[in-house]
Amino acid sequence: MRSPIGFDVRIRNRFVAGVAGVAIACSCVAFSGCGGGAGGRPAATGPQGTIAGSVTKEGKPITLDSSIVFFCPESAATVGGKIDALGKFSLKASDPAIGIPPGRYQVMIRPPEAPKPAVGTDAYKNMMMGTGSTEKKEETVGEIPSKFQAFDTSEIVYEVKAGPNTYDIDLAKLPQ
Repeated sequence: MRSPIGFDVRIRNRFVAGVAGVAIACSCVAFSGCGGGAGGRPAATGPQGTIAGSVTKEGKPITLDSSIVFFCPESAATVGGKIDALGKFSLKASDPAIGIPPGRYQVMIRPPEAPKPAVGTDAYKNMMMGTGSTEKKEETVGEIPSKFQAFDTSEIVYEVKAGPNTYDIDLAKLPQ
């Protein structure tokens, strides 16, 4: 049977069915991923560690929602998380394909981010418009000395081994 513009309807139907089949097959492959890790990435292999502990200053917990980050230059592993009200932390790998392999990790500890300005305030309007002060404000040091807020200055380095690792850090006891 021919359509008004000269196509054989049976051929057109087969073509459409074939294109639809290929599209469905491609969708299945795309959505199934390529491995067992998050986002379709394979999970890390080899020995892995876990990292937990606490951060205090003179034995007292530091500010809630401060953050701690461990970074291993050799493996490019980065592990970070928030510090709770008791000063405790338990970290998970930020990239499941790398995990937390054993190695030497540099550590930085940062205060919580400043809250964003409330909608409708002048500070909010300035933030949205990109106006206001263009100078980067000096971060409030507070209870976390600025030295510990960057990998290159903190001088906190730990050897993470396979299995559980616990680090209890008292900032007052570290060289300032």
